[in-house]
Amino acid sequence: MSIIKIAIADDYKIFRDGLKVGLSADENLDVMLEADNGEELLAALEKETPDIILMDLKMPIMDGMEATKAVRKKYPTIKVLVVTMYEDDKFIIHMMENGANGYLLKNAEPDEIRKSIYAVYENGYYFND
Repeated sequence: MSIIKIAIADDYKIFRDGLKVGLSADENLDVMLEADNGEELLAALEKETPDIILMDLKMPIMDGMEATKAVRKKYPTIKVLVVTMYEDDKFIIHMMENGANGYLLKNAEPDEIRKSIYAVYENGYYFND
């Protein structure tokens, strides 16, 4: 299996660091890019292209909803996996309509996060219960 290149867009550095530690146990996953907000993410995507973006929704400057729409338009091959605290069904449906490939809660176990990355990479989508 080839290495899955991952970008993390989240305004909490401690959350990004925790994700990196959790994902580093898997040698097929490479966190190659980090961003504090959607604008920073889009600027970084000009230089390198990940396979999957782990996208927070609530970020300053440009939130995950806007960033997901922009990624969809400009980089249709990049998969977007939303990682958030919000469990509202209407909200989830809205994200999917805006092009997200999957949806994960921030309190998910590291194993589920890894599983969701593989699912999105291989099948194009992931939803937890």
